[in-house]
Amino acid sequence: MTERTAQRDVFPPGDFDAWAETYDQDVVTENKFPFEGYERVLDTTVQLAAAAPGMSVLDIGTGTGNLAARFAHQGCDVWCTDFSMDMLDKARAKLPGAHFVHQDLRAGWPAGLSRLFDRVVSAYVFHHFELNEKVSLCTDMLRHHLQPGGRLVIADLSFAGRASMDAFARSLGDLWEEEPYWLADESLEALRQAGLKAQYVSVAGCAGVYCLESDESLRR
Repeated sequence: MTERTAQRDVFPPGDFDAWAETYDQDVVTENKFPFEGYERVLDTTVQLAAAAPGMSVLDIGTGTGNLAARFAHQGCDVWCTDFSMDMLDKARAKLPGAHFVHQDLRAGWPAGLSRLFDRVVSAYVFHHFELNEKVSLCTDMLRHHLQPGGRLVIADLSFAGRASMDAFARSLGDLWEEEPYWLADESLEALRQAGLKAQYVSVAGCAGVYCLESDESLRR
């Protein structure tokens, strides 16, 4: 466990273990913050990933496997990680042909994933990290865990900028939960400053998808 995890474990695995039983129902029936446009967000992730049959796809923070299932249906070689064992059990039941690794993204890269992937995807995970941590994680994945020409596609809670996030927060009142959500204007600039090329697609009032590509220049 990293120092950050020990000091600020604001999203412990146990909370997600407890959520595993109702998660799939919640994302469908609660079509509002934070799951507004959930299915469209996942579909957009698949479109931007543009994965072909036989490609290796790593889904970070797979939860119950809803995003990973889309790639499995396309004939991809799917790998799934999560820090919640109960969530992974739900995903295993849906995806018997996939590979599973118990991983807390905050604790470093596990030995069981010491290979390169054609695609790395993630949904509703990165908003738990501060912007500098988001950029660091993206850089590491593009540099060390993706094939040249591979893509990193991140679907998450995101807003065009701080003003739009503040307006959205006011509309929710007491239902708003403060976390380091993506702000597209700040995030794209920070990624650019780190030497990463990214595009952003807004999908819903509180969600969107970031797509980054790996190339040889990142490995120098």
